[in-house]
Amino acid sequence: MHFISSNINLLILTSFPIFVLIIKGWTSAILFFCLLISLLYLFKTKSFNYSIFQDEFFKNNKTLLIIVFTFLFPIFSVLLTNLGKFKFSWSDLDGPSRYFFAVIFLFFLLRSRLKFGKFLVFSITLMPVVTFLLIHFIEKKGWSAALPRTTIYFIDPITFGSLCLSFGMLAFVLLCEKHRNKLMYIWFGLSMLCGFYLSISSESRTGWLAVPIILFLILKVRLGISFFKALIVSAILISIISFALYQSSEIVKNRFNLVTEEISSYQWSQGNNLTSIGERISWIRMGLHLMVKRPLTGWANLDLTPQLNSPEFSDFATPTTRLGVKGGGFHNEFINNAVKYGIPGIFFTIFLFLGPAIFFFKILKVHSANRYALLGITYITAQAVSCLSYQVLDFKFTASLYALMIVTLVYSALNEY
Repeated sequence: MHFISSNINLLILTSFPIFVLIIKGWTSAILFFCLLISLLYLFKTKSFNYSIFQDEFFKNNKTLLIIVFTFLFPIFSVLLTNLGKFKFSWSDLDGPSRYFFAVIFLFFLLRSRLKFGKFLVFSITLMPVVTFLLIHFIEKKGWSAALPRTTIYFIDPITFGSLCLSFGMLAFVLLCEKHRNKLMYIWFGLSMLCGFYLSISSESRTGWLAVPIILFLILKVRLGISFFKALIVSAILISIISFALYQSSEIVKNRFNLVTEEISSYQWSQGNNLTSIGERISWIRMGLHLMVKRPLTGWANLDLTPQLNSPEFSDFATPTTRLGVKGGGFHNEFINNAVKYGIPGIFFTIFLFLGPAIFFFKILKVHSANRYALLGITYITAQAVSCLSYQVLDFKFTASLYALMIVTLVYSALNEY
């Protein structure tokens, strides 16, 4: 126990965000390390029995059942829908298994009673700064060589920009707290600016609609402003900031103008719609149609090609758009999982966001000053909004990151609570 609780090991356990955008496989490696430590500790202390599990999750912290159910639901949903098709692939469990591993890690944290809140905050705010400092020294290849947008070779600019924005917003939440040490304001401000700069330079629009929601939450929860006042103030601030960015940044201006043009030019029938927004609208329409055809088991491990070539899709989607989903998915987490796993896929995607959000809001209702609960709500909001335009949790490393972020913030929120 003393070995695990040493400062170096606490830093290792919470270091999963630091190099997520620099070193390929970093976060997943930390998750497996946390899983190994958890299993060794739980076996050594003979904690793997139902009575102990019942004490931790039923008697002592009943709200934790929300997290356990939320994180176990994806793997059971995938197994059941694949069983219904009599088609199974181990790769389908890559993402869902990360949440299962995170539940074991949470059980270990509850048993070991580790204190690592300050290490977690340091790692979260260090990520944007480290990424900003090191990304220009990484070899340009893969994604970073293919596009004139800021990203790393193993991550597309959409996911890169979304994660930079998410961690920039986490730093902003910390910046809005009161700190005895004035240097903390400088550090959190630097982290926030690095995150926002990297997100803007990636030219990713994914997740930015979360900013007004998070600003409203800060005004309402952290500053104690009434609902309507917080709504008005956040609307005014967002309008001013948006206008300033639009006037001062060519990237923001071009991306905004492109959005309005692509939405207005979308043809609902007999159009090619070969634009970023146009293809996303078409993919959503295709995805909803495919989900209705197999609502209980979905299409995972089945050949979609005959379906994609159907006449109803060719009316509004080109062959490039239709076949694009085979390699890149439907660019919407909810639709993507609905197509792959049917209605269970929609539910487990919703629960992955809704379950932890309910947990954190229950804590904030009693203790509005709980920093980790507000950080949890902030991260969930940013990722949930990002999921509307991309598969944010569909990749192994993003699933690992989300699972570890939620579990460590849940545990830290309980400790502060």
